[in-house]
Amino acid sequence: MTTIRVTRRRTGPATDVDETAVVPPDDGSVRLALIDPPSARTTLDGAWWPRTSDLAEELPPLVEELHRRGIRVTRVNYNPGTWTSATRRLEADGRTIRLGWFRSLDRHLLNLTGDVTRGRLDLLVVPPGATRSDAGRAFSAATDRANRDAPTALLDGLDMAAD
Repeated sequence: MTTIRVTRRRTGPATDVDETAVVPPDDGSVRLALIDPPSARTTLDGAWWPRTSDLAEELPPLVEELHRRGIRVTRVNYNPGTWTSATRRLEADGRTIRLGWFRSLDRHLLNLTGDVTRGRLDLLVVPPGATRSDAGRAFSAATDRANRDAPTALLDGLDMAAD
């Protein structure tokens, strides 16, 4: 999957503003954007836009894409209020991934661990029903190194956090 960064120049009466939007692809691939290189000072490491709320269906392609990018995943933590029920273990990328749910996790956060070089990977989960335009705004905000908002607060600021 390739994330495309599009820069548009918007002009106004008193100012010129550059807007940069990350546009998720619409070609059937995993819709994922990561901050690269990783930064220890960001709240999120990127964004993921699943097509459904079925974690057992959506997670294997995500784990495979992360592995393709050199990131190993052995455990995934999530909020159960966001996803349909999933087993405690899931086969993905030729190995077993352990799943853990915690109601205390932000409902728009997916926490992946197991990569020794990167540590924990925190991804904003863009709601599956989001429009491509809204998902692009969420991807841009989540991959902005200046972002300090928690996932739901970030989506609230974009008027997207409704269930």
